[in-house]
Amino acid sequence: MWSRIKEKFSGSTDLVHQIYERAIKETGAAVDSEAAGKIKEATRSAITTARRISLYLTDVNGDGKFDGDDIKLAAEKAGVAWDKIDPDLKTALLAGGAAGIGVNFIPFVGQAIAIPAFVGTSAYFYLVAKLRGIGKN
Repeated sequence: MWSRIKEKFSGSTDLVHQIYERAIKETGAAVDSEAAGKIKEATRSAITTARRISLYLTDVNGDGKFDGDDIKLAAEKAGVAWDKIDPDLKTALLAGGAAGIGVNFIPFVGQAIAIPAFVGTSAYFYLVAKLRGIGKN
């Protein structure tokens, strides 16, 4: 089962394409091919960052709850400077953390899908934020 889940989320190109199409439908953004390429590349980078952080998703500070502080600490453990992360990605990682930890508590399969849920949700919210930002510029 883990191999099937991992296989589904291991190819960032497929994941980016799926998330991009869904985000375009949701936002209604009109993006030319050059801008789409840049956004997709930034999303691939966001996925890489989310994957690195996901390896440390837990109650890092030991306060008995999982919250934004734990995601910040997980980023530091992963060697990612929280202060250097794009603000849209920070927000997306916090949303992804809620999704990842939410499914983590499902018996038997929770742990196996927590990381893909975190990565996928973070990437989606990051991409939506970037697409919505296009209309503001």
